[in-house]
Amino acid sequence: MRLRHTVQELRELGPRATLFRVRHELRMRTGAVARFEAPLPERPAARAGAWLDAMPFGDPSEVSDALRAHVDVRALSRDADEALAGRMAAFGGTVRDWGSPTDWYRDPDSGARWNPSAHWSRSLAGAASIGDPKLTWERARFPHAYVIARAAAFDRASAAARCEALTAEIDRFLEETPHPFGLHWFSSQELEIRLAAWAFAARCFQRLGCDVTGLVRAIEHHAWQAGHHTERELDYARHAVNNNHLIAEALGLVLCAALAPACTDAQRWRRTGLAILDEEAARQVYPDGAYLNLAHNYHRTVLHDYLLAARLEAHAGRAIPAPWRAALERSLDFLVAHQEPTKGALPNYGSNDGSRPRVLSTCAFRDFRPTLQAVSALVRGERLEDRGPWDEETAWLLGARALDLPLRAPTRRSVSFAHTGFHVLRGDDARSFAAFRCGTVRDRFGQIDMLHLDVWWRGHNVLVDGGTYLYNGPRAWLDHFLRTASHNTVTVDGRDQMLHWRQFKFLYWTRARLLAFEARRGLRRVAGEHDGYARHPGRCVHRRDVLMLGDALWIVADTVTGEGDHTARLHWLAGEFDHAHDGRTLTLATPDGPFTLAVFDGHGTPCDTDVARGVEDPPRGWLSRTYAQRVPVASLAVEHRAALPHTWLTVMGAGAVNVRREGARWRVVGGDRSVSFALADGLFSSVEESVS
Repeated sequence: MRLRHTVQELRELGPRATLFRVRHELRMRTGAVARFEAPLPERPAARAGAWLDAMPFGDPSEVSDALRAHVDVRALSRDADEALAGRMAAFGGTVRDWGSPTDWYRDPDSGARWNPSAHWSRSLAGAASIGDPKLTWERARFPHAYVIARAAAFDRASAAARCEALTAEIDRFLEETPHPFGLHWFSSQELEIRLAAWAFAARCFQRLGCDVTGLVRAIEHHAWQAGHHTERELDYARHAVNNNHLIAEALGLVLCAALAPACTDAQRWRRTGLAILDEEAARQVYPDGAYLNLAHNYHRTVLHDYLLAARLEAHAGRAIPAPWRAALERSLDFLVAHQEPTKGALPNYGSNDGSRPRVLSTCAFRDFRPTLQAVSALVRGERLEDRGPWDEETAWLLGARALDLPLRAPTRRSVSFAHTGFHVLRGDDARSFAAFRCGTVRDRFGQIDMLHLDVWWRGHNVLVDGGTYLYNGPRAWLDHFLRTASHNTVTVDGRDQMLHWRQFKFLYWTRARLLAFEARRGLRRVAGEHDGYARHPGRCVHRRDVLMLGDALWIVADTVTGEGDHTARLHWLAGEFDHAHDGRTLTLATPDGPFTLAVFDGHGTPCDTDVARGVEDPPRGWLSRTYAQRVPVASLAVEHRAALPHTWLTVMGAGAVNVRREGARWRVVGGDRSVSFALADGLFSSVEESVS
């Protein structure tokens, strides 16, 4: 069986990528990369700080004056002080303590240390006993450099002291992390994120009148090393990863070139980086605006990179390349369509590693308004949102004058992104919607979650995607959050829709078909099926049809077809609400009242359901909104073994919902809505609705 899976992996990789991967693994595992790595060349002399004026960031005095009424300056100042003391929110979530002075090789959770003298190619050895390297990288990305510099902009009297403290921390980092040793050289993406944070801080403090001589010297030293290191190892991102890492490394080359403008190597870095950014804008942002990783937070990360790249070009008087602009526009329409309008959040869809490269506002991690506002201002010359704290990112990237651009609030509606298979059913109240995943897998990224359904009611994410939690922890947790059983869909015979083969790789990519999509006043519908189980005995197919009636009633039909007897399991994961369960109905206590969910079999009989919350072994009933943090939530499941076909009907909505079957027809009443329908081959037909 393992040989069969290996053959499948090679088939999906293709000959070129396979050959590269074999060479790369030999180079890494034999130690050849360490033995034959040439020392970095000496940095030629250049006028220190010549690049400062090329940094495309807003004037701190203008930004702070324009936004003082919308920013909680006291909280921002407090966060800056805490960050300098070694404490900050990791991945936008839980506050962790990295110590003061920071130990750059310590895992803040386990307290264990990475080997600082290991060559970068072997620096992650011992991860099983140390922890997730992302926790150590998070501090070394210097997200707090943005917080400290921005706090200085709003409290100018503190600028000199904050500049001096940040410079001292950066000097310690460089002294303790020399090239080519330690995990901070393992990923070139980390170099770009770190340098951008330092460059922002240097430009901000310079314009506040601080002495940035030491800060400039540190940045130029690191940029010269980072440019050479990134260029040397770029092929791994090109041929083995080729996702957001490649975009980040391409931006890193462009940024390093900007920070070392007098060097001949720098011009080559810039040409290479720009060419990759052109190619990847068209390849990684799909024609319908979805992103290659099939994950909203990764999508935002890529927008951060293209925003900075575009501003570097525009600030230098060069036109923003057409592929970048087109990718940003496609992305804007796609993400806005999935957004809850009052808090700016999106479904916690796909893998979420907590990345937010540029921390340029006080808004919550889940709030996409700062980035989408900046993208809209850049590519369309208009704002999506009225004045608020989300404007800070736009002001820092485009200048305070961008806050005066005309306002054009988006009109959110039901929409189908058919190329990748993201579909949104939106009620008359834009806060109530459902996001449905049904589309053939086109690349190796994502989660094993076909036909997953996210449901939002009055701005509350009542049915959720569980998130990611950890990439580099116990395998049981990675499997739990990644695989089918934790998602709002159906598993058959305990199997996944695809095979989780390696840490970030799936085999036997799922094919899916959209069967229906309609949106008319009062009724929205989407239906689809997938063949992720068809390669197993019985050739099972899962079909799902979703009806949304008004703003507060959803009906979901799930049907499994195939040959023989099989065990099917339907699962629903709820959001962060207190809950009650009477053995059949799950009731969530939301701030706007009860939201109920019940499951019926194909005869209309209520199903006995099982609810678990925060179970450790095996994991069940967990939600991870931010990386490395999980909270217990209600997980409802119903399981049945029988000869196929098998059908379930899930009915959910505000308050009590009444369901009955009358011969071949079903009738559902919830709130002010009543609907009757038939089910034919697992699909709704002859739908008749009324409003009381």
